[in-house]
Amino acid sequence: MAAPSPSEAGGATSGETAPLSSSLTMQNGASEQDQTKMKPPAGEVAVPSFQENYQTKMLNPMLDDMEKRVSQSTVILDRINKQMDLERKERMKKRLTSHVPEALQGGGESPESVLQKVEQLIFFAEIEGTDEVQLQEHVRLQDLDPVAKTALLANSLKAYLTTLPEDALKRVVTKINSDCQLWLSRLFRFQDSCVMYHDDEREGLVRICRLALYTRYPKYATDGFDALYSRPPVIYLSAAAKPGLGAYICQQLGLPLSCICTVPCNTVFGASSKMDVAMLEKLIQDDLAAAKTPVLLVAYAGTPSVGHVDNLQRLQEVCKTNEIWLHVEGCYLATLTLFSVPSDVSSAKSGDSITITPGTWLGIPGLPNATLFKTSDPNLMHAAGLNTFNTALKLNCLPYWMCLLTLGHQGLISRITHACDLAKSLYDKLDPITTIKQISRDKKESAKKKEYKSLLELLSKAISALLVFEMASPTVVFRYAEDTAGPGAIVAPYAVNNDDDQNSRSEDSIYYDSLNIWLAESMRSSDPKVPVETVDVDKEGLCIRYCPLENAQAKGTTKEDMEQFVTNLTSNLSVLNASTRQRKRFQAMVESQPNLKLIHLENWAGLGAVSYVPDVYVGRDDLGPADLIQINSLNAEVLHRLKAQDTAFSMGHTDDGSVCMKFGLITEDTDLEELVEMVQSTGKEVEESSKFLEFMSEMVRKGIDEANKELQKGFVTKLQHEGVLRQIPMVSSVMNWLSPIKEEIQGQSFNLTSGKIHPTQDTYKYHMQIQEDSNPYSQGAQRTPRTPRTSTSSGGQSEGGEGGSTTAGQVKAQLISQTPPSTPLPMAGPGLQLGALTGAQARTPPASS
Repeated sequence: MAAPSPSEAGGATSGETAPLSSSLTMQNGASEQDQTKMKPPAGEVAVPSFQENYQTKMLNPMLDDMEKRVSQSTVILDRINKQMDLERKERMKKRLTSHVPEALQGGGESPESVLQKVEQLIFFAEIEGTDEVQLQEHVRLQDLDPVAKTALLANSLKAYLTTLPEDALKRVVTKINSDCQLWLSRLFRFQDSCVMYHDDEREGLVRICRLALYTRYPKYATDGFDALYSRPPVIYLSAAAKPGLGAYICQQLGLPLSCICTVPCNTVFGASSKMDVAMLEKLIQDDLAAAKTPVLLVAYAGTPSVGHVDNLQRLQEVCKTNEIWLHVEGCYLATLTLFSVPSDVSSAKSGDSITITPGTWLGIPGLPNATLFKTSDPNLMHAAGLNTFNTALKLNCLPYWMCLLTLGHQGLISRITHACDLAKSLYDKLDPITTIKQISRDKKESAKKKEYKSLLELLSKAISALLVFEMASPTVVFRYAEDTAGPGAIVAPYAVNNDDDQNSRSEDSIYYDSLNIWLAESMRSSDPKVPVETVDVDKEGLCIRYCPLENAQAKGTTKEDMEQFVTNLTSNLSVLNASTRQRKRFQAMVESQPNLKLIHLENWAGLGAVSYVPDVYVGRDDLGPADLIQINSLNAEVLHRLKAQDTAFSMGHTDDGSVCMKFGLITEDTDLEELVEMVQSTGKEVEESSKFLEFMSEMVRKGIDEANKELQKGFVTKLQHEGVLRQIPMVSSVMNWLSPIKEEIQGQSFNLTSGKIHPTQDTYKYHMQIQEDSNPYSQGAQRTPRTPRTSTSSGGQSEGGEGGSTTAGQVKAQLISQTPPSTPLPMAGPGLQLGALTGAQARTPPASS
């Protein structure tokens, strides 16, 4: 067969396709006809079909609800993804910032929150061992006057000016720095000097020492320590300098401690803090002979503790002779600003350098210290660190510039004069008090006024007064001491300047140290505007120090406050005088009592301390640890009863741990005999009451031992009588049921009065306890049947009185009434109590009894 041609094939295909398209056309036409037929006539309501109802009523709401749920789920998933992403980033951030302190993490806090934290740090303190905080009521900020507010503003402005352009900042700093240098050198009469500002008071001295080394050793800048090796430098310090000053200088300069030479103070005229010039000259000559180079001497115009002024004129001569740099410090340098400079301070003007602290003297916070020095070599100044090329660092003089302009010369003088007047008024108030020894006043100042017999002597004294201006030291140091001005008074041994006893101090000196500590603490609490402190003065002991130049302006001290201070001081001195006068009498009264022992306690400001010794220990030296424990317990109980009657007593402890009773300070109207008798009588009461407890403890101890033996014996007897099988719980019940045994009620009772163990057969037989005579000290005691009051039966039945058990108080009262008072009782530890009687009970009888 031949294949069909394409035309035929195409025709066939067309023929097959044509009927399909025609059939689709016919179907569409039929559907249109059906839809036309299904349309309701005009004016009739169309009825939806099933497909339309299914689409609108079921499928569409379901799809809408599904879409809503999907959208909600999508929102939740997005939120979870965001949260997980944030948590992941937070973990990553926390891991990366783990080295950052917790307080600094995050974006920081607001300034208000930071200031609130600062306020909490100032006025609140954490209670140790807890998370709670406590308000510190005694903490107060200083009230600021206009000058102090200017200083605070200057310190803030100093930081703000650093934002200026370099040329403008340099112009401002140059003007301010030159003005301050001129003003300070003129005010303190230290002409042609340069100024270095520093916060640490010792830093200026360190820089001056370095400058002195560069001056005496020209090759020190290049060779370093090799330049010092051949001739080591020597720096001379006064013995009255602050502790640790020499070590600090050596650490900062890299020098050995052998470069510091301590010059002793002058002791010819008693206790003094002035440098011994003759000894200084001898030390300088010794160092020169030993191939050493004297470099610097530190002198004081007002020593740190006492306020004495060194002989600056003589020291200046010695320094010029030996080419030594003279550096002067001290609060007395503030008087250089006055119109009339004291003669003993005026020589400081010719020194090489001085260190001043105007911020402390004028009561201005934030004002740095200043060191004025004379030199003409700027290279040495820069090498020693006394000058800097950093413009921002030179702004340290801005507080001086603003405060001096605000204060003025008159304001500066008025503040310093006010402080000196306060010191002088205190000196005048202390002069009439014979029990106050003034340490800071020189001998020539405290001497009596000379009576002039002629007009010529009076005129010469007036002329010398015009030429030599004297002023009381602005540092007041005094000490409460024994009254040596009264009739018949004897100077205490510690007050004598004996070289053989320099290292040993008497007991009275230590006692007066304690009194001065108490006096200083009392004055600090009663007069906070006159802050005093205790200082240790060589050859004197602990003294009380007050320096108005250091705190009068800051505390706002006035003359009225000083008068109130003297009034309170006089009141406290009356208490100290009464206590010191009665102290010897108190010691004699205590020594006359056989049961009281005088205890010497260091650092106790009171009449003294005593310890009560029981009768059995009086006169014994071989006391063991148990005896000491018993005596301590007795004294603790005595002190407990004494404190309930009088608050003048307190507990003390000796070095070996013994307990004692401390007597406080007394007044003039205190009856000393009554206090000592109170201690003696209270000790006797406690001792007598403890004898009964000791007697009962001994009886209980013996009864416990005997009861334990009886219990052991009773257990062995029962085991022999009943056998081993009856001791097994389950087997014993079967054995008792099969072969009952006749039980006998057996038990023991412990008599508290006699301390003996008795069987209870008669008790269960007569239904009452048969007891001996309760007096353990009587002879021929008979057993009489009577109603018991003090026995505890081990059988579980006890009768007495109205059928109830007798209390421990009734037992104690009965035994005390039956015990002869003259009969000695054994002493034992009071630790055992009546509660231990339960251990002495014998086994209880069977329940069937």
